[in-house]
Amino acid sequence: MKDTRPPMDRIKFRAIGESNIRFGNVQQYGEDIEKLWAKGIVTIEDPISGVLQDFRMSDIKILEEYEWTFGEHDPETHMSIETEYDRYINDAYKEHMKASKEAGKGLQKDKMFTVGVGDGCAFYVITKVNKKSVRIEWRGFCPDHYVDMTLGYGGSFPKHCIEPHVGWGEALDEIFA
Repeated sequence: MKDTRPPMDRIKFRAIGESNIRFGNVQQYGEDIEKLWAKGIVTIEDPISGVLQDFRMSDIKILEEYEWTFGEHDPETHMSIETEYDRYINDAYKEHMKASKEAGKGLQKDKMFTVGVGDGCAFYVITKVNKKSVRIEWRGFCPDHYVDMTLGYGGSFPKHCIEPHVGWGEALDEIFA
């Protein structure tokens, strides 16, 4: 099969007919993705939520492509802020951290926690707390977009499965505050 992949990865784009500007990660691997490229369709992942959306290449305008950067970092978050794309991720991370702090301790809506994966971590946010379960969503704040094998991109889990992750993060915050 001829390689029809668009030569891009991290992009700033606008869908034709829309005024809002978006950032995304162009998906480049897998048989399904290659079949879509052959039809002129590109799959773009939202870099924060991980939600995938297909676009016809003719229906989007690429405003900028970004290389991976490892230069200037935010002194507070230690995340890259070299490009506009990096600053978009960093700003979203700061918003989530603020909401997480405001949520308080324990299993609370908007509480963010991490799970160690590879040489980094997967980020999750609690979106709903029920009597016996917690609904969580994955967030793409790790540059490698790590996802925990068990928690995946989120879902509903028994409280006792999520409590240790939140508690561990809170304990570390107290130790290193």
